[in-house]
Amino acid sequence: MMRDEYMENLAFTLYSDDLPYHNFGHIRTVIRKGNEIVERCKKEHVAIQEDIVYYALLYHDAGYNENHVAKGYSSKEAYSADLAVEQLSGNGIVKEKLERIKAAILCTHVDAHCATNEDKAVRAADLSELAADYRIFKKNTLDLKKELEQQTGSTISWNSWKRMAVEKVEEFLREELHLTSDYYDEKGDSVFHKSTRNNLRIMLEDDSETL
Repeated sequence: MMRDEYMENLAFTLYSDDLPYHNFGHIRTVIRKGNEIVERCKKEHVAIQEDIVYYALLYHDAGYNENHVAKGYSSKEAYSADLAVEQLSGNGIVKEKLERIKAAILCTHVDAHCATNEDKAVRAADLSELAADYRIFKKNTLDLKKELEQQTGSTISWNSWKRMAVEKVEEFLREELHLTSDYYDEKGDSVFHKSTRNNLRIMLEDDSETL
């Protein structure tokens, strides 16, 4: 997938290393995952605009450390989308592309519905590590827990967190993200959904809050 070093350097300024999960390391990961998705689409002749996927992933959590409500936004995704438009519009990205990028960013919201292949690819890349090896899944889970505790100033028990995490992940799993043939197994079930739910099951049985 394409890369734009200049815009990556600009976008980097909108992320905070103080956040355990929603930092620029997460962005590097999802861009890599997005590239894998785009390459599979190309191989199977699935129409997809890789620049829209790339820029949407680059900016999808921009400003996450800021108080979006205080800035007049209903969600972090809406704030991130406007930050993307602000930076990209000043750097030669045409209005039609900006609207598609913005829509794809909004599709990372838990309640969003994906209308295009680009929307699906961005959401799938963002969620991809839910279905990763359990150790990666757990590290991300612990980082998200630390992040929420940091933002709220209160400690969450491991058991309470596990219940909260399962509920939230199940909300994300409501959206179908089929793009290429590897999405389903030989029985016609979503590999992503099965692997993610297996990680949730292991987590619920995991009594240790350490890796």
